[in-house]
Amino acid sequence: MRRFVTLIFAISTMTLIAQTPIHIIVGSTSFTATLADSETGEAFAALLPLTVTMNELNGNEKYHYLSSSLPTDAYQPGTIHAGDLMLYGNNCVVLFYKTFNSGYSYTRIGALDDPSGLSDALGNGNVSVRFEKGETTDLGEVQRDKVPSTKVLRDGQLFILRGNDKYTLTGNKIK
Repeated sequence: MRRFVTLIFAISTMTLIAQTPIHIIVGSTSFTATLADSETGEAFAALLPLTVTMNELNGNEKYHYLSSSLPTDAYQPGTIHAGDLMLYGNNCVVLFYKTFNSGYSYTRIGALDDPSGLSDALGNGNVSVRFEKGETTDLGEVQRDKVPSTKVLRDGQLFILRGNDKYTLTGNKIK
């Protein structure tokens, strides 16, 4: 019982923060991605909107060298997943469109929420890609706007149910 009360207190006093969703647009196809809650994610968001030519490499990724450096926190992910948006070094943005194993080190910028169709949209060769900010939901505002909401802890993740909308603790609206 004491654990339950402690958990309820912890949930009720949590600071609700919003992560920044972005749109990655390739031709007429748009993908939604969520930036990492990190200095790198924030620094990348500050560059947006941004349209770049991304070059093809190895049949699994597109890359572009930025004119400035971003903060890094490199690690070896082992497995790269289709839809990962990473930083190689301190200024090379890489968008992966296939899943594979890698021994290289990267800093996570973010990831596509659903990478279905990414490979087809990017195609072969170099491609123009636009990155722009999406709508951010500030859950602090969701909680203060007098619309009834319910906090639900399921499988270790906090969900906020508000009317017909459902949000995660980090501010991502779930469809």
